[in-house]
Amino acid sequence: MLPAELIDLIFSFLQGNTLALKACSKAHPLFSRLAERHIYAHIVSNSHVCQEIIENPHLLNYPRTLEMRPRNPPLKFIMSVIPRMANLVSLRIDDPYLFGQRLEFLSALKNCFQQSSLQSLYLSHLDRLPFSILDDAKYIKHLTLSNCNVDEDEPIPSSPSSQLSLDTLVFSNVHDEHLQRWAVRWVTRLTLLELCYVTNDWKMFFELLKACSNSLTRLHLEMHDNGMLSLYRLSQIYLCP
Repeated sequence: MLPAELIDLIFSFLQGNTLALKACSKAHPLFSRLAERHIYAHIVSNSHVCQEIIENPHLLNYPRTLEMRPRNPPLKFIMSVIPRMANLVSLRIDDPYLFGQRLEFLSALKNCFQQSSLQSLYLSHLDRLPFSILDDAKYIKHLTLSNCNVDEDEPIPSSPSSQLSLDTLVFSNVHDEHLQRWAVRWVTRLTLLELCYVTNDWKMFFELLKACSNSLTRLHLEMHDNGMLSLYRLSQIYLCP
């Protein structure tokens, strides 16, 4: 029989082909555990996956990326076990409020930030998100916010409660000036800023840019023509004497 290391390498080329990996896992008892590492490296939350994890808690060691989508419940169980996913690197959550249980979700999300391996977070379609919970996301390096808005009744402290290590920030279809004011506090170490179709108040863009100007190495802008014109006009005011 081939060495386990070589079999594991072969299985790595099948990652993403769940059917092939599951077929391999049935060929030999050794193959089963080796294939599991790649079957569950990237998971999309659904009832079937939750049941498998309940029956086999050792599977929590395998996920590296996790996606939670509106049509794939149950949210509550998956959120509760994320802190036990010791190797989870990337988490994507789309429109969690469709599940209800808003307060429970926010509490569970805050607990997820204690997971030191978690480096990439993608949040989409979150309404009135209390952004103070992101102040505790000290391990997150890559943050993407798409179609999100902030709870404007929440006061903005002068600085985050934790020292954030954020180096990439992506805003996509974000038109909330209050949210951008929160972000100014996070970007002092930023190396990449990406703004996609952010067409509300471009004055905030310059505040963001100024806050990360000492560390920024890459800037990506994607906008409609009218947004580009507004940005050009403001640049003449802010950047030209």
